[in-house]
Amino acid sequence: MYLLRLALRPWRMAPWSQVFSALAVGFLLLLAGFLFWMQDGLRTVVVHLKGEQVITAYLQPSIEPEAVDRVLEDVRGVFGADAGVAVQLVDRAEFLTGLKGSYPELVRDLEDLGQQVSQVVPRYVSVSGVFASSKLDAVRKVSGIESAEASGDRYRPIVGAFSALRWIARVIMVGICFALFTGLIHLSRLNGYLQRDALGILRLWGASSISLLAPGLISGLLVGALGGVLATSGWLSLGAALGRQVRSLSPILNHLPAFSAQMSWVLFLIGGISGLMAGVFGSLSGIQLDRQEGGQG
Repeated sequence: MYLLRLALRPWRMAPWSQVFSALAVGFLLLLAGFLFWMQDGLRTVVVHLKGEQVITAYLQPSIEPEAVDRVLEDVRGVFGADAGVAVQLVDRAEFLTGLKGSYPELVRDLEDLGQQVSQVVPRYVSVSGVFASSKLDAVRKVSGIESAEASGDRYRPIVGAFSALRWIARVIMVGICFALFTGLIHLSRLNGYLQRDALGILRLWGASSISLLAPGLISGLLVGALGGVLATSGWLSLGAALGRQVRSLSPILNHLPAFSAQMSWVLFLIGGISGLMAGVFGSLSGIQLDRQEGGQG
């Protein structure tokens, strides 16, 4: 009971230091959790962008309508029995219909061209699914195809940017962990000074090392656990809304996963363990300093 009262002494003598430290721990844990969610979710986005592609194969303008079906079958033959690969022809009418919702004035101008619209609006074969990049070259060799491009080529800069962003998030996470742990160690050393006189008396009475470490461990655990509770509360209350806001920034980010409720428990455990470990380091440094001063005396 006395050790518990001694562990709570910093909360009585310097309460604001404990409270603001717990708030800082909670904020840093929440920020680290968000960065982990983002870098882990971007991995899913990158895999999706690399794996799922869309090939747009433009037909030659001079190709006859009766030859279009043959070209479509030849393109299907390139992919064979690949599951999940959709091949469809997009003619001029379908292209204008899809464009009309976003650009109605442009569609009217194109329709006013009459027969000349065939020189402006292309016909193309759209292939979507998961397939090897080498399929693009095979589609380009199909008779009747003028040119072809794949979305993988378009997304290559985005994939590179997301991969770099994942590494940046990891570096920031490591920095946050160092900052959090360093701050807790300094707080534990401050708490040790507030408990120093009582610990000196316990040492004179022959208290064990565990008894001397216990107040610092409990003090650090309380601050870390309180920070973990704050991070957990923030994750559960703000996580879903924050995730929706991030996913709404771009259709590409729709593949980011939802915020996991299990992550809140991870943040709480990290906060408690960090406080406990910082309490160990802070208490050990205080005991070592007392021994050195006692030896010099």
